[in-house]
Amino acid sequence: MREHLLTSILILILLVSCKQTETKKAEIVEQNATIELKTETEKKVEENIAEEQFVENDSLAFAFESELENYALKSSLFKIVLKPYQNHHDKSVIDTMKTMTFDKTKLEFYKAKNWESIIGGIIKNPEIKFVDSLNIGINKRALENILKTKIESDKVTLGNLEQTSLFFFQFENGILESIKFEGYFD
Repeated sequence: MREHLLTSILILILLVSCKQTETKKAEIVEQNATIELKTETEKKVEENIAEEQFVENDSLAFAFESELENYALKSSLFKIVLKPYQNHHDKSVIDTMKTMTFDKTKLEFYKAKNWESIIGGIIKNPEIKFVDSLNIGINKRALENILKTKIESDKVTLGNLEQTSLFFFQFENGILESIKFEGYFD
């Protein structure tokens, strides 16, 4: 009986140790697969991150904003939608959010009693032209001439020092695909 018990214990120990070895092998394979997956993902993410070029020029950013605002307010291309907007500083005052759209282009304005200002938008139509013929479809060299800066990226941001007026230019194959504007809104 004692021999039978010792043999059973020995077999049990062998079975447990074999299972542990198999588990360790499985864990190692899983860890290697995870490491390989992480490495592949990191490489893909690094490849997809395009460097963005920032051009700081207060007067040019202000001029672009002013030109875009004037162009939009004078153009007959846009469809206008007005919505009431409660003033943050004086709850008794109702101002207006004005949305101007044309095909794939959308511009947002804030309109108070005495003034109106562009606060954001995206331009994707070549018909929208402002600032020395700045429009969708121009090549990098044309924007370089306007910005008076060498463009080294497919993503270029023009902004002022405080970054309260930002223009984002997105190129694809050397051609301007979109212009996004973000202005200060309080």
